[in-house]
Amino acid sequence: MKNFKYFIPAILWAALIFALSATPGRHMPDLSFWNLLQPDKVGHWGFYAILVGAVLWGFHRLRQKQKIPRNMIAIVVLFAILYGISIEFMQSAFFSGRNFDVLDILANIIGCLTGLLSLKFFRHSV
Repeated sequence: MKNFKYFIPAILWAALIFALSATPGRHMPDLSFWNLLQPDKVGHWGFYAILVGAVLWGFHRLRQKQKIPRNMIAIVVLFAILYGISIEFMQSAFFSGRNFDVLDILANIIGCLTGLLSLKFFRHSV
């Protein structure tokens, strides 16, 4: 339980994502690819990149700066993607003024994959 502290930033970040996702918002029904460049989508990208980076940082610290196994990395990314998708479904079902948005999911996935770049930083910090 002592090593739990390495994951506190990731847990707090995931809670922040959930809280912001539950906050009432406006509907954006246009599904143009160029909408991925809207501030909202860039926010999704950034938040999920940071989420994956924070979890990987926790594993990096937990493993005493040893290499993180590929299957663990894949599980982290898959979990973050599923977290983003589940929040989109919850927004449409439970949160007033929020809706399901496929482009939000796409931005979340791109963010999760971008978060993998943090591994390069961790490897150079050893």
